[in-house]
Amino acid sequence: MAQVVPLRYDTAFKKAFGQPEIFCQFAEDVLGIKFHTDEVHRGYKFLEPIGQVDIEYDLFAEDPESRIVVEIQHVKERHFYNRFLYYHLINLVEQVKNSKEYQFDRAVYTIVVLTSPYSENEMDFSVAITDFNPVNEFSRKVNVYPHQLVFVVPRKVNDKTPSGIKVWLELVLDSLDGEIDESHYNSPIFERVIDAVKLDNISPAERRVLKDEEAWEDTLIDEHNRGRQEEKVVIARSLIREGISTEVITRTTGLTAAEIEKLRQS
Repeated sequence: MAQVVPLRYDTAFKKAFGQPEIFCQFAEDVLGIKFHTDEVHRGYKFLEPIGQVDIEYDLFAEDPESRIVVEIQHVKERHFYNRFLYYHLINLVEQVKNSKEYQFDRAVYTIVVLTSPYSENEMDFSVAITDFNPVNEFSRKVNVYPHQLVFVVPRKVNDKTPSGIKVWLELVLDSLDGEIDESHYNSPIFERVIDAVKLDNISPAERRVLKDEEAWEDTLIDEHNRGRQEEKVVIARSLIREGISTEVITRTTGLTAAEIEKLRQS
């Protein structure tokens, strides 16, 4: 078993997927397109902000020959849908800001990798794609826009997950406990991903950043747990007012009988 930094940490994710060969293969397998680049930008920004938000792309690369832009966003927080739709659209707007014909010279693909355990109840998929193409009254898609916004969720991988994507999600998922069974991944590209995040290959500077990420994650977990507890209390108080029995409230909220009794007396 290889001891690794989990790919839920930005430091590990960007170190692995920021390598051009890994980035390209991941993009091709997820998107089903041919893509080549010799350079992947980390923390990419446009020269001038567009709109009111100065956004930053985690990983950004362009294939000039195929006129394709691929950006990969890695996220652990909740409430991400609007945020990444905005990121995707800004990449489109940037192409036409000085164009009189609203011409999109490049197809834009945004891949959002979700490693948060907090949003699992909000998602019942491992892959979800927004392709922006209109559907006519005959239920036929009008293929006019190649752009796609793709969400992939390693924690939700299942037997319906497309095979090309599934192995990548399984690799990310396998890393989350800090260990990867290398025998499950005999492809050179996956061996490179694993090698990039092995504990022995993490530099002192990267370890310093990881400590900050770990502290930030602990804060998120604490906030999430407090939020869940507050939500349970609100539900329990409502059920108490309705005269519901302690046994039912316990089953509904997960609160103990002692906690519910305390709420009844408060």
